[in-house]
Amino acid sequence: MSKPAKIYSLDILQTTNSNLPDDADRQHLERHLAREEFEELFGMTPIEFYKQPEWKRINMKRKVKLF
Repeated sequence: MSKPAKIYSLDILQTTNSNLPDDADRQHLERHLAREEFEELFGMTPIEFYKQPEWKRINMKRKVKLF
């Protein structure tokens, strides 16, 4: 079983920040958001987010610069 992702604020994770933490999963930066921040940003829970088609998740992440 993998351990939970470390939580970071949105401003640290946005791709405009070239100094991402070493332990940040660059393919899934959204996993490092606090649940409240995730839901505010995407307007849905993480479970609902991952039920979306991949193309839609990618577009949502691009809009908030988490890609």
